[in-house]
Amino acid sequence: MANLPLISDLAQQAPPGPLLLAFSGGLDSTVLLHLLVEAGFGSRLRVVHINHQLQPDSGDWAAHCQQVVSAMGLPCEVIAVRVEAGKGIEAGARQARYQALFADAHRDGATVITAHHRDDQAETLLLRLLRGAGVQGLAAMRALDHRQGIAVWRPLLDQPRSVLECHAHEQGLQWQDDPSNQDQSLRRNYLRHSILPALRQRWRGADEILARTAQHMGDARELLDERAQQDADAGGVSEQFPLAALAALGPPRQRNLLRWWLHRRGASAPSAAVLAELLALRGAAQDSQARVEWGHWAVRLFQGALYLLPRDALAPWQGELLWSADSPPPPLPFWRLATTAEEGGVSLMRPPGDLTLRPFTGGARLLRNGMHQRIKELWRAAGVPPWQRHQWPLLYRGETLVSVPLVGLADGEEAASCEEWFLLPDSR
Repeated sequence: MANLPLISDLAQQAPPGPLLLAFSGGLDSTVLLHLLVEAGFGSRLRVVHINHQLQPDSGDWAAHCQQVVSAMGLPCEVIAVRVEAGKGIEAGARQARYQALFADAHRDGATVITAHHRDDQAETLLLRLLRGAGVQGLAAMRALDHRQGIAVWRPLLDQPRSVLECHAHEQGLQWQDDPSNQDQSLRRNYLRHSILPALRQRWRGADEILARTAQHMGDARELLDERAQQDADAGGVSEQFPLAALAALGPPRQRNLLRWWLHRRGASAPSAAVLAELLALRGAAQDSQARVEWGHWAVRLFQGALYLLPRDALAPWQGELLWSADSPPPPLPFWRLATTAEEGGVSLMRPPGDLTLRPFTGGARLLRNGMHQRIKELWRAAGVPPWQRHQWPLLYRGETLVSVPLVGLADGEEAASCEEWFLLPDSR
């Protein structure tokens, strides 16, 4: 039998709780599926196949995956995604795949498991080296990582693909080969089929050497992360990044802290140019609405602090919704209304009767204490970021504004007759 020493320790190395295997139906994930079942993880293992819909036979591929998983006595969920190829098929497919996996894993706090192996690590290191990555990028993949609040486990990362293939043949496993893996117009495939074979001919053990280099970079990354955590604690960096935290740091530690914060918040790595733009925000006015965008991410400046958001979460809400008496609230984009408070919740008092939800406009005013006060100023004083102002609903009775989130009720509305609801960020 092929030598897979790591697998005998799977039970000890696996994170606790639910497990979610990303199953492509190829050699690597097929071997990993069987090993996980043999290790006794079946009772807490879910299997997901991501259908990128990039090939005519993608439906047949998904059916094969369901058949293989079903034969193991497990259900297999197929999730179809749409790949945005604006920055390349490879990057678009990876983004869509992980977005779907993380959304699924958030349902029960599952650890995402992928079948990356040592050959993948070598390819990743070379790709990042050719992109000019620093220590963070050259550390490549970790056996256990955390992204967007989800643990990612790669139990085969120390194993060469040749060992997996030998094991699969010995066990009589069936898998499918993705024809796109032969397309050398894709950078990773070019490295896999043209560059790495030449390196292996000239340097014996090239994959092991590259993996060892990634490990050295990983050690350096741990030290940089420790330094960044210390700087973050000293500067009050948390979900928001106060720019004042950079004042006492030299340029290398400033860049290190920003990279660390973005990674911890789940963002894709910024280029050197993007990082320079972020640092330049220190010169913007305190009330500036400056932003820096890259990929699917945006950083906004508000009251001297940086906020990281997905770009599609910045869109303002437009429209008008009826909220009838004794009916549940209508659905909103980005936010939802609930009767129980949670972290990040914003109080909204609901007066009795039929009400209308309308978006905020810059000139909206609320009659309070005998004066028509501008909502914009009230929210600014309360520290509400501009993009949230344009996503929160205002409650109207007819044409009269009667309630504003976080602010309260208009004159003439009795708090005792109102229901308290809470606006909560919608993570769907």
